[in-house]
Amino acid sequence: MLFKEMLVVDGEERPNDTTMVGVLSSCSQLGMLETGASLHGYMEKTICLLDMDVYLGTGLVDMYSKCGCLDSALKVFNGMRVKNVLTWTAMATGLAIHGKGKEAMEVFNLMASFGVKPNLVTFTSLLSACCHAGLVEEGVHLFEIMEVQFGLRPGLKHYGCIVHLLGKAGYVRDAYEFVKRMPVEPDLVLWRSLLSSCKVHGDVDLGEEVGKIVVHSHPEMMELSEDYVALSNIYASAERWKEVETVRKVMKVKGVVNKPGSSLVQGISNHIPLG
Repeated sequence: MLFKEMLVVDGEERPNDTTMVGVLSSCSQLGMLETGASLHGYMEKTICLLDMDVYLGTGLVDMYSKCGCLDSALKVFNGMRVKNVLTWTAMATGLAIHGKGKEAMEVFNLMASFGVKPNLVTFTSLLSACCHAGLVEEGVHLFEIMEVQFGLRPGLKHYGCIVHLLGKAGYVRDAYEFVKRMPVEPDLVLWRSLLSSCKVHGDVDLGEEVGKIVVHSHPEMMELSEDYVALSNIYASAERWKEVETVRKVMKVKGVVNKPGSSLVQGISNHIPLG
């Protein structure tokens, strides 16, 4: 690895902060804990006042969190004398993505008490982490306070996270009602997410309704066989073979080619009830 070679060179060439932040980001994305930890050791030996460098510190928190070493992430985080919104976001997101919802919310609340205001990226990261870990109550709470407490208007990504979160947890009807109340136009990614949840949780009636929305939406876009396959699978799960055959015929008439490997038989602001 080029970075490791840079560390052992005897000359003056040494990695700068920009290089090290980039390497930490790569370690985070690829789960390269050993390389990230080695870089951390190098930093401690060569950088004075590492606890004052918010960018390197945040990179370390993010790397350790995403690699699953929460104790190391917290140690770096608690030792940092300077933190910005990205630092707090990285730590809270790291806790949430590993299922530690209570601890994540504690960090989030502590951030506000220190006068650091979360931004849209903070909420996108935290809501995505809640989806990953199945933290329904925490995710719903975060969405509710975005605009009310922090004056941040949710975007499509934030709405999509809630739809995915509710659908994944089995609250497909609540997710659908939430979509209907959205002040922004739902995209196909959102509808497909809900359709997938309907299939997973066996809600054939809603799956049929959502599936029809998907295959008839945005006619200017190329129709995908996966959308028809998803609708067909909803019918097949309920042994509604007549409808399966109808989907097959519609695909043939429209000239939609089935991709290889796919089978045609297989209280937020408006209140989200969770029970």
